[in-house]
Amino acid sequence: MPVRIAAAVAALSLIVPSAAAADASTPSTLSVDGSGSVMVTPNVASLSLSVARSAARSSAALSAANRRVAAIVSAVRAAGVPAVGIQTDSIDVSGATVRVGPRRHQHRVRRYTATESLSITSTTSIVGRVIDAATRAGADSIDGPDFSFSNPSAGVVAATNAALADARRRANAAAATLGYSVTGVQSVDLNPQSTVVSPVSAGGGAPGATSTPTTPTHIHPGAEEVDATVAIVYTIAPG
Repeated sequence: MPVRIAAAVAALSLIVPSAAAADASTPSTLSVDGSGSVMVTPNVASLSLSVARSAARSSAALSAANRRVAAIVSAVRAAGVPAVGIQTDSIDVSGATVRVGPRRHQHRVRRYTATESLSITSTTSIVGRVIDAATRAGADSIDGPDFSFSNPSAGVVAATNAALADARRRANAAAATLGYSVTGVQSVDLNPQSTVVSPVSAGGGAPGATSTPTTPTHIHPGAEEVDATVAIVYTIAPG
């Protein structure tokens, strides 16, 4: 996995006790901020899909939507999505009065539309065939995929280690320039700022849900950048 060290300017702060106040228990210190980044490939993909059916009666519209959703659930289960990866987001039934018939002979009728939406969570390795299965089963719209990690701390340890190494390199260079050498660590803050996970390349996209795909959908999860920063106070002594 490629590791990329962020090229950020470190904050350096040198504290040297005055000659009058200095004693053996008051070492000079050097404060350094370090940063590091790693690229991590997501392994979880999430989709949102919906179905809408209309009828003259609300119960008929809802029943038609229920049948379509059942077909979609069966299809994505067959594609490898476990039951815990399928969640109902919403069910809505609404009515409206519409005009039907020839232009000069229109009459008003009451129509009901039932809409149901699902959230699907799968591994990135099967999300392409999940999209194809949902499309073939009659999903009216598909939104996604969105990528994430099954391990919430994925990449954080590696990014933190890179930030620690960055801080030590900067401390050594700054101390040497000042005629000092690093002798130890007084304090370490591993989270002076929140660790950031930012998408670099999501790739892929859902096909139109109104047509049956003739070519399998291939999803490219790419990689996401995990950034970490540290703040370290080093003790130093004249070199």
